Amino acid sequence: MTIFPFQINEAGYLYNRHAKLKPSAIMETGQGEAQNDVNIPAVAKKSKILERARTEVLAQIRKV
Repeated sequence: MTIFPFQINEAGYLYNRHAKLKPSAIMETGQGEAQNDVNIPAVAKKSKILERARTEVLAQIRKV
């Protein structure tokens, strides 16, 4: 497995960002859900939800 320098830089940036936060700020969020450190585009979320729904519907159809 190859590790590129930009991946190391991103990990360092993430570590520094979390190191500055108070422990209580890490645990609590605005809506009670865990915050993601990686932003997932809306299109990717939509396709993921549609794919999950498709597989669940097909599973229900096959059971009947």
